[in-house]
Amino acid sequence: MYRVIKDYFRLFLYNTFIFLFLITPKFIMEKFLRFLAFLAYKLNKKHLKVARANLDLVYKDSISKDRKEEIIYNSYKSLVFNMYEFIENQTISKEELLSKANILNKEIIEKAFQDNRKIIYMTAHYGGWEITLPYIALMFGDIAVVNRRMDNPHIQKKYEIARSKNRITMLEKETAAKGMLKAFKENKSVAIVIDQHIGSGIEVEFLAQKAYATDSTSRLALKFDAIIIPIFTVNNGFRDWTIKVCEPIDVKTFDFKTDDKVKELTQIQNDIVSKQIFDKPDFWLWQHKRFKKFHKNIYKK
Repeated sequence: MYRVIKDYFRLFLYNTFIFLFLITPKFIMEKFLRFLAFLAYKLNKKHLKVARANLDLVYKDSISKDRKEEIIYNSYKSLVFNMYEFIENQTISKEELLSKANILNKEIIEKAFQDNRKIIYMTAHYGGWEITLPYIALMFGDIAVVNRRMDNPHIQKKYEIARSKNRITMLEKETAAKGMLKAFKENKSVAIVIDQHIGSGIEVEFLAQKAYATDSTSRLALKFDAIIIPIFTVNNGFRDWTIKVCEPIDVKTFDFKTDDKVKELTQIQNDIVSKQIFDKPDFWLWQHKRFKKFHKNIYKK
C-alpha cells in the first residue's frame, strides 16, 4: 500500500513539474536552464569529480585545466538543453519538433530505405540524443530503442505513450535481443546507444583507453546484413540542434581485416564515436564512469 501511495505521489510531482516547465515562457526557460547548468557545474561535486577524472585520463596534459573545465560546463549545458527536449517533445507537433533541428547527409538514410535495407542507428550519450531519435523516426519511420524501465509504472506508461507518439517503440533491456528481432520483422529500424559502461562485453579502445563495449549492434548487423548508420547531434543553442548522419558501415560490402568480424565491427563503431568526441568534446556526457572496468582507481581520487 505504501508503495502504491508513493508511486502516485511521485506521479503528481512529475505532472506538476512538467506543467510548470511547459507554461514557462521560452526566453525565461532558456535563462533558467543555463542557470541550472551553472549550478550543476558548481554544486554537483560527485559527477564533477567523475568528469575531471575522465578528462584527465583521456587528455592528460595535452589540453589545459581551463579547457577541461570549459568542456565540463558545456557538457552540463548540453545535457540540460537535451533534458528539456525530452520534456517538450512529449507534447509538441511533428512540424514543431522537426523545426528545431537541421539534418546533414540525410540522403544516406534515404538510400538505405530505397535499397530496402535493415537499418541500425548507432549513437551515443552525446549532444541531443533526446531529439535525435524522435526526429529521425518522424522523418523516416518507426524506430525500436533499448531503454531501462522506470521504477514508477505510472511514469513509465506516460513515457511509453509519449515515445509512441513520436514513432518510437521502447524495448526493455532484459529482453532487448528478442525485441530487436521482432522490430526488424515489423519493418522497424533499431537504435542502440553504445558508449555506456558495461560490466562485460568486448574489449575495445575507446577514446584511446581500454574499455568494454556492447557487441549487440555488430551481431545484429551481421545476422541480418543490416547497415549501421552512425548519428550524432550537436547543440547550437536552446531548441537549436544539428543532426549529423555519418558514413554508414555496410556489413555486406565491408572489407574485414580479421576473422573475428564481431570484434572488428565493434571496434570500428567505437572508433567512430571516439572521433566525434575528440572533434567536439563539449557535447559528450563526461559525467559517467565510462572507464570503471579497467581504470576504477581514477574515480577514487
